[in-house]
Amino acid sequence: MLNQFRAILFYYRPIAVWSFVVTVLVTIYNPGIVCALLTKLFLMLLFWLMINDRNMRRKLKFYKMVGVSNFKLVATLYAIDSLITCSFLLLIKGFI
Repeated sequence: MLNQFRAILFYYRPIAVWSFVVTVLVTIYNPGIVCALLTKLFLMLLFWLMINDRNMRRKLKFYKMVGVSNFKLVATLYAIDSLITCSFLLLIKGFI
């Protein structure tokens, strides 16, 4: 279980920077939590489509070796990203 979570966090690191940029852009335009989470859900669906591609699947074998399915990877990444996004937006709203 811990190895699966580490494998998921390994793939979250590169996505985290882009996710933070998207969060800041969404905050500038509309600082609502619902809008941010829907935007992140759309981006995670695009990521899910990407990892279901055969060429991309060959490159991403590490998380498959520890028993993480595509759906589990995307769902866990979305949950982690949602927690970070909500906490960031609540922090920003506290200062505005």
